[in-house]
Amino acid sequence: MNEHFSHGSESVKNGKLKGATDSTDYFYFFCPKCQGSEILRLLDYKVREEQESNPYDECKEIKSKSAKGFTLQIKLKCEVCKHSDTVKISNMGLQRGDHSKIL
Repeated sequence: MNEHFSHGSESVKNGKLKGATDSTDYFYFFCPKCQGSEILRLLDYKVREEQESNPYDECKEIKSKSAKGFTLQIKLKCEVCKHSDTVKISNMGLQRGDHSKIL
C-alpha cells in the first residue's frame, strides 16, 4: 500500500465518512466529497496490526471478547470525483469518540 495512504485525510475524519449496507450484508463507504451516495471503490487493504490477544478485552466494562486483535487499513477511491483516501478499522485499544456509548 502506498505510504501516501498511511493516514486518512480530513475528508474522512470527524464523522464525515459515512456508509451503509444495501440489500445484502456488504458494507459500502460513501464518498465524502460527492453529493448523494456515490460509492467508494475499495482498491487495496493491509493488515496493519494483528495480535493473538486484544488488550481491550481486559476492560471490565466489556462483556464480549474478540477472537484476536486487529487493525485493517483500506485504500478508497471515488470513480466520480477521483478522491482517494484511506480508513482504518480496528478492534484494539479503547473504542471511544463522539459516537461511543462505551467508556
